[in-house]
Amino acid sequence: MEVLRLLPYQNIEVKFTIPASYVTNEKFVATITDLADLSSTTQTVTDNAAYVWTISLSGKYDTDYQVVITDASGDIIHDDTYEVRRPYINPNTLGTTASEIATATSNEELARAIIDSVIPQGFYYKKVALETTGLGADYLPLWIDAKKIISVYENNVLIYELANPTAYTRNFEITKDKSAITQSYIGELNRMENTPLVLPAGSTDYLDLNLTPFGSFPKTYDYKIYVEAGYTSVPSDIAKATALLIEDISCGKIDYYKKYVSDYKTDQYSLKFDSRVFEGTGNILVDKILSKYRKSITRLGVL
Repeated sequence: MEVLRLLPYQNIEVKFTIPASYVTNEKFVATITDLADLSSTTQTVTDNAAYVWTISLSGKYDTDYQVVITDASGDIIHDDTYEVRRPYINPNTLGTTASEIATATSNEELARAIIDSVIPQGFYYKKVALETTGLGADYLPLWIDAKKIISVYENNVLIYELANPTAYTRNFEITKDKSAITQSYIGELNRMENTPLVLPAGSTDYLDLNLTPFGSFPKTYDYKIYVEAGYTSVPSDIAKATALLIEDISCGKIDYYKKYVSDYKTDQYSLKFDSRVFEGTGNILVDKILSKYRKSITRLGVL
């Protein structure tokens, strides 16, 4: 089930009706799991049968929440996933009556789905979990458009948290070119861009030969980093592209078979379509807008 995330980005309320077959003062527990980081919270209610229970979901990020409701005996009576999404255009601005807004909401969801099929990462603002290992340098490479560092775990130990940065001895930041995460320092510093060369040394009873410098992220150390990534607001050209698709949908102009015809012959109607008919949105202008957001590589790696 999709739930729209609109300004102001506050908690989102979803309703669940407790079945009338349950007795009065039955206890129900809702376990809410954020599928972005698998963190869970619970909400409990005890009330009369056929009670409408309002469950609160965070509206800070575009994410999916699995809501599992159990009764007093532990049996599952409800299990659903709520997809919290920020629309590319607020459907409330596309109509004045309730029916017009409902139609605009449905058309915006369809237009957004078409755009997301072309640009799979979408134009959302998400909480993303990154798991990697240290390289022995002062940088951890990034392959997503990260905006803020929420928390950093080193070898499964929390070493930094945005909510309370002064409680930790190390602070982290995203580099200005947004290509990596590095530790924050004050004053002059020459950061290590790669792992230092380690040469074998003979044993001795007098000296500690462990003189090799280590970067902020030692080699083979495990790191789990949560970041805020994506678009803090919908780009204006994407909002325009969404408006064009909504207009096509509402006017019935999104018929694919009428577009991308590259060859046409009379006498028994021999048609030939361009290959883009299976790749685009059905609107050439929208395809042009989306072309600059296409990514051939979404994550660096070795084949």
